[in-house]
Amino acid sequence: MSDPETPNQPLLQAATNVPAAQRGSSSRAYKVAGFTLLACLLIAGQAMIAYFLLNQRNDIKSLEEQNSNLQAEMTRGRSVAVPMRTHMAMNALPVMDVSMDEDSSITDPEKPAPRQVTDCQLEAAGKKPVQVPGFRPSCDERGLYQPQQCFMTQCWCVNPANGKQIPGSLKNGQASCRAAVIAGKMREALTLPDIEV
Repeated sequence: MSDPETPNQPLLQAATNVPAAQRGSSSRAYKVAGFTLLACLLIAGQAMIAYFLLNQRNDIKSLEEQNSNLQAEMTRGRSVAVPMRTHMAMNALPVMDVSMDEDSSITDPEKPAPRQVTDCQLEAAGKKPVQVPGFRPSCDERGLYQPQQCFMTQCWCVNPANGKQIPGSLKNGQASCRAAVIAGKMREALTLPDIEV
């Protein structure tokens, strides 16, 4: 049963005894197969990238639509918005005489004459500049400055007639203005102008 021309050789020995011409063509086949596999992987990668880009484009379009819808809602909401209130003390507003009489040139003795707007009221309303930006003085019902003025955490005493600070009255927290106003008026009364002889 054994053929004298083909000896019984193990399969591994048969593979190593392949002639040199056949070995070169098999290594070339491996190279071609490797390059083909690499090309297939590159094409598959490009296809995946294209798929993800198209998918992202759809996501970007949906985000742009949502953005435009939100902007439309915001502009619609602004037109219906209630005007914002400003917080201002009622005594800081100027007193105006609003009468509908055509006979306004004739003064009624029973009606008091319209009061003139004071500096304190103008500063409190923001119509007249103040020395400290953001500060609005407190005025009393006659339009004079409140004896104690406060801004942030500091308070000081002022002359109610002109709003000038009384020296030495600046305190962190509440200031005792009754004594400071009296002392300030005394200093003003004692300060006499220089007279040349």
